[in-house]
Amino acid sequence: MIHFTRKHILAAFMFASAAAWAEEANTFYFTDAVLMPGETANIELCMKNVAADLTCLEAEIQLPEGLSLALDEEGNPIATLYRNRSVNHELLTGVLKNGNLKLLISDIKGHVFSGKEGPILSFRVRANDTAPTGECSVATVGESLLVNTAAKGVYSVGVAGNVLITDNPTDLKDLEDAKDSDDKAIYNLAGQIVNSKSSNSKLPRGIFIKNGQKTLFK
Repeated sequence: MIHFTRKHILAAFMFASAAAWAEEANTFYFTDAVLMPGETANIELCMKNVAADLTCLEAEIQLPEGLSLALDEEGNPIATLYRNRSVNHELLTGVLKNGNLKLLISDIKGHVFSGKEGPILSFRVRANDTAPTGECSVATVGESLLVNTAAKGVYSVGVAGNVLITDNPTDLKDLEDAKDSDDKAIYNLAGQIVNSKSSNSKLPRGIFIKNGQKTLFK
């Protein structure tokens, strides 16, 4: 069940009613995932936004056969909003009747997303016990709505991300090794990589994002 308040529904209606134009440069993309039947994994929804004044986004995500959303005890999708790019925003999620994930990230005061490229949020998926092994895709449905400070809609073309369902534990180890390498990347508060696979001592004093958390480097 989607927990959108009347305030959010009205805001989304106003945004959708505003003048809209296509801007293919503003796109979403997903990180890849590898999991075994019966297991769960996180998938990151990332955004490359050429426009620097984007304030809101709405998207619908479709999962392939054999893959479902992981839910918490209250039946809500397990999803995390990354605060290094959306400090003032609120994440609303819900599962549609067709099983798709519906999400809305908004801020009623019109704050913009920090940075121009990188992860916005992650959501957790589960491979069913009888899920067929092999590659499949997680994809946005249709065009996802982005909104700028002028309350105009900017639409992004749909994209897909690769998911490998495997019964080979070696594939999972390869993924963990890749994650260990990626975790060395450090971002500034604008979501930009400032130190990838290098020594922390080269960073100036300040607050940076490491492993999804704010960290003070002295």
